[in-house]
Amino acid sequence: MHAAQWSLQPVLSWQTDFDSNRSIEPNGQGSEQAVLSADAILQRSLENLQFSLQPHFDLRRYSDSEWSPGDDRSLAGAFSWNSERSQLSLNGSIANQNTLTTELLETGIIDTNTRRRTAQASGELDLGQTEEHLFFTQASYLGSSYSGPPLSEELLPGYRYYSAASGERFVLSEHLTFSASAFGDYLHSDRAGDSSHEAGGQVELKYSHSELTTFDIQVGESRRVLTGAASLGTNVLASATHKFELSSVSLSYSRSLVPYGNGFLVERQQLTAAVTRSLTPTLDADLSAIRIDNNNSTVRLELDRRFYDNLGGGLTWKVSENWSLRSEATTSWSPPINYPHTVHEWRTALTMTWRPLPNVFSR
Repeated sequence: MHAAQWSLQPVLSWQTDFDSNRSIEPNGQGSEQAVLSADAILQRSLENLQFSLQPHFDLRRYSDSEWSPGDDRSLAGAFSWNSERSQLSLNGSIANQNTLTTELLETGIIDTNTRRRTAQASGELDLGQTEEHLFFTQASYLGSSYSGPPLSEELLPGYRYYSAASGERFVLSEHLTFSASAFGDYLHSDRAGDSSHEAGGQVELKYSHSELTTFDIQVGESRRVLTGAASLGTNVLASATHKFELSSVSLSYSRSLVPYGNGFLVERQQLTAAVTRSLTPTLDADLSAIRIDNNNSTVRLELDRRFYDNLGGGLTWKVSENWSLRSEATTSWSPPINYPHTVHEWRTALTMTWRPLPNVFSR
């Protein structure tokens, strides 16, 4: 019988920034923001069981009266269990957030007096048939609802989104695995006529060479019914990571249907690139780029912008064992809905974080 090992780690941070146009809309005004954040990471470990719980809270204040004071609250948990030939993993979270946090990269409907409440749960069960062959089942749920002024609630009715997949995974070698599965998802919105679904099959190839290089690609073909119109579509998810002695590079690409708060499934593509490098034992640098593209139907129905681009970089200074100071600068550009020109935005921020070593104890 092994004693359970617990660990508790609080994290506090304070951030201040200036943003030239937070909503990326025409004639947007610059404003300053101050954010105080608090997290607590609770973990429990046994020989074959792990559990974690992480509450989060932040408090926000703005210098511009256009943005009302706000706060974001969330609670996330994870559970995993494994035996000789079985593995179960469960994840869940609940969140109550401001639409300035949640809608900027989705519908673009932003009002600091409107809040989004989300509940998310997912799980996967793996059953090993042999050392080279296993059966897996995945299921997830995502629910979203909004509260605020009547106009915001009308534009954002929310949704309930269910998805599931089942298939087989084959271990081809020490570094290579192949999976094939059938999947389906269903979105229900309280807005009449906005329920959608898709079903199809997908394959996945995953390569891992030690801890330095990993590569993962998933390709799926599905039949979709979106607001009453049927079509065929292709989903793609690909990622690659390579670590050097003092740096790392990662790339990811996705094309899939994404649930939106206005009650639609939207096809979007996202490309992300990130580079990190240790300049000295106490100073790290990073660069990142994001490109989001929405399909023609999304733009024609005025559900979202045609594209969104973001480029940023930062320096993180490890002041001491428990304290770090980060400075960053980002710029974004995107054409607002029903506006013929691209709007540019830039932001600078400074963040101080206190992260003590976890308090570990057994029971």
